[in-house]
Amino acid sequence: MKTRREALTAAIGLLALAAKPARAQNIGWPNKPMKIVVPLPAGGVMDALNRLVANHLSRRLGQTIIIENKPGANGMIAAASVATADPDGSVILSSTSSIVQNVSLHKSPSYKMSDLTSVAPLGRLPIAFIVPKTLGVKTLEEFIAKAKASPKPMTYGTYGVGSSAHIIGEVLCHNTGIKLVQVPFRGEAPALTAIISGQIDSSFVSVGGAIIQSDNATTLAIANPARMRRYPELPTFEQAGYPVQGLTGFSGFFLPAATPKPLVDRLASELRSIVALPEVEARLLEYGFEPMDDVKDFPGYVDDEVKRWAAVIREFNISI
Repeated sequence: MKTRREALTAAIGLLALAAKPARAQNIGWPNKPMKIVVPLPAGGVMDALNRLVANHLSRRLGQTIIIENKPGANGMIAAASVATADPDGSVILSSTSSIVQNVSLHKSPSYKMSDLTSVAPLGRLPIAFIVPKTLGVKTLEEFIAKAKASPKPMTYGTYGVGSSAHIIGEVLCHNTGIKLVQVPFRGEAPALTAIISGQIDSSFVSVGGAIIQSDNATTLAIANPARMRRYPELPTFEQAGYPVQGLTGFSGFFLPAATPKPLVDRLASELRSIVALPEVEARLLEYGFEPMDDVKDFPGYVDDEVKRWAAVIREFNISI
C-alpha cells in the first residue's frame, strides 16, 4: 500500500500533465489561449493545484488555458505582468500572500493593489516549519534550545525574500530571542532540496511540501490558528509554545483592474464552483491548504489582508 507521502508525490506528478480542453461555445473571451500566471516554479504544490483548476476552467469556458510560471522577486514579476496585461480576461494571476505583502515591504513595488482586481479565493495556506531529521530535534522547543546554544547563528530557508516564510521567520526570532540567518531560494523545491542535503538547518515550506519530505524532515509547527483538518498531527506554533501572530497565508485569483465586470463576475463564479468540487477540495486538503468557502467577499478579505500584513511588517520592523 502506498504511503500518504507517495500518493501525494504521485498526484502532483500526474497533475503536471496538461489536459486538452473540451470545446464549448465562445463566451466573450478573446480568440486566443488564456493563461494562469503562477509566481512560483513548476513542480510544486501551487503549480500542480493550478493545473488542476486550469483543466476544469478550460472545459467550462471552452478555452485553451496554459500555466505560465513566472517566479522571482517574491511574486512581483508575475503580479506586475498581469497588472499590465490586456484587461480582456485572458490573463489570470494565481498568487499567494506575497501579493499583499510586497506593497508594504517595498518603497516602490512594481505594481499597486489598485492595478489588480481580486476575483476569487483558492485556499488558506498554512506554512510549515521543518528541520532535517539529521539535526536531531523533534520539537520546536528542542530547536529553540539548540539555536540558543549554537556558537553561530543557525539558518532557515525561505521561498523568497519578503515572502510569508521570511516574515514568519523574523517574527519567530523576535518572539524567542534566537538568531537565524535567512537563506532565500527561488521557490519551495530548492529549499526542500537544501533541507534534504543538510545545507540549511531549517526551512519554512508549504504543508504539502513538508508531507512529501516527511521521511527526511520533521515538521515542528505550522503557522495556523488551529490544527489542520487533513493533518491534525501537526501542532501550531501557539500549541508548540511559540506563537507567531497566527500568520496564515492565502492564495487566490486576480485580474487586471480594468477587466470588464461581466468577465470578472463570470470567472469568479466559475472559479468558486471549481474550488468547491469534491475532487479539487480533496486536493486542496491533501496539498496542505485549508478551504476558504467562508470568505464570501474576497475583495474585502484581500483589503483586510493588506492591512494585517502591513501591521506585522511595521511592528517587527521587517525590511528587505
